[in-house]
Amino acid sequence: MKNGFTLVELMIVIAILGIVTAIAIPSYKGYISSARLTEAQNNIAALKLAEEEFFLENNTYFYEINNDNDALSTASGGLWTAQAGEGGVNFDYKVTGSGTNYVITATGKSGTPAAGLSKSFTK
Repeated sequence: MKNGFTLVELMIVIAILGIVTAIAIPSYKGYISSARLTEAQNNIAALKLAEEEFFLENNTYFYEINNDNDALSTASGGLWTAQAGEGGVNFDYKVTGSGTNYVITATGKSGTPAAGLSKSFTK
């Protein structure tokens, strides 16, 4: 009587591992992307509050269309500053609009883990 596994049994195990891996990796990547978007969601929420506070004081909203977080902080009168996520600030933020409407857009910076991701809010 021989002990051990046959070649067919080993091939079946490898095939099963390949199928599980093919399913798990895309799911994991989606999970990581949604986790990275948390930084954008938190900063957009802070920007919405800063916009409303600025409006109460100045009867207008502030805008910055150049994807420049420092310029946006200045435009807000110091009411908002980008809060860093894992590894620093991974998104550029801009606020566009006119009158009583605005759109806040967060775009992942190239060269960061958030590259290619985006999130926006429209009032």
